[in-house]
Amino acid sequence: MDKPTKLQETELQELKDFQKQSEVLIAQLGQLSFKKLQIEKEEEYLKSQYDRITAIEIELGKKLKETYGDVQIDLKEGDIIYS
Repeated sequence: MDKPTKLQETELQELKDFQKQSEVLIAQLGQLSFKKLQIEKEEEYLKSQYDRITAIEIELGKKLKETYGDVQIDLKEGDIIYS
């Protein structure tokens, strides 16, 4: 009996379908990795911005404390409330 030299059409189609699914999955994983990298970069940026505004808050607090002492400030009206 001779050995087959060609796959059956259904077997070939199954292999092609599998290959296509694998390629789609690999592409999706690549896109996901890229998105993850973008999110990590954005998170780093936002953390640095948080550090920046925290430093501004501390300096502003020191400046106001030097000028007015230990007080509360009504941000809506700008009134100073002494303890």
